[in-house]
Amino acid sequence: MNELFHVNGKIALITGGAGGIGLACAKALAEAGADIILADIESEGLELARAEIGKREKRCMAAVCDVSNPESVSRLTEQAEQFGGIDILVHCAAVTNRIKLLDMTTAEWQELLAVNLNGAYYVGQQVGQLMVKQARGGKMTFVVSTGAYRAGVNFGAYSASKAGVVMMMKTLALELAEYGITVNAIAPTATETRFTEDYYRKYPEVKAQVIKNHPLGRIATAVDYMGTAVYLSSPASDFVTGTLLIVDGGKTAK
Repeated sequence: MNELFHVNGKIALITGGAGGIGLACAKALAEAGADIILADIESEGLELARAEIGKREKRCMAAVCDVSNPESVSRLTEQAEQFGGIDILVHCAAVTNRIKLLDMTTAEWQELLAVNLNGAYYVGQQVGQLMVKQARGGKMTFVVSTGAYRAGVNFGAYSASKAGVVMMMKTLALELAEYGITVNAIAPTATETRFTEDYYRKYPEVKAQVIKNHPLGRIATAVDYMGTAVYLSSPASDFVTGTLLIVDGGKTAK
């Protein structure tokens, strides 16, 4: 079983790696044996995250990257190639807002899709091209949301962007299968991260209702996605591709 779930000798790129789910996944992959490339738009958070990974005695590179900018993503993949390439991708970089579609400005809509949907495309395309060039297979995981298939008031743009990423993921899975590259997604539920902490602090009654919606009696923490990320990045999932794995404490089972 240890052989199934190890990633020894692999190099993992984690976007959105400065905190939250991204950093948790990076820690898990480092513990499982991978060297780590952390990418994020926040330079200060990146340095703190790199120090965290350094405690696990694995090589770690940190790179500032704006995933909504294809040139920035290109620079990231060039740096990664110099580091030794990319065997594993966990794409976590994303933004959100809580605005009703009828109230949203064009700029707000475009900004969210630029990061969440276009960013996933730029990263998926360029990392996929590098993996094909390397000719050593690969594992790609996109972190989306239960909002990708479940609508919610104030989350129209976010849900639309994540639904788009799911279909892009499935298409990449088909296109990259011949190269031994698997492509999957994780759908998290409401999670204690920088996305939510200020909002829940301001609206504790909303948090209480969200907790009530989860049969397991709590919302998630970033740690809850570590095992799924390792599974989709390891030999244990070699025959799994084009799949969306839901990690939501039973919320959408109802």
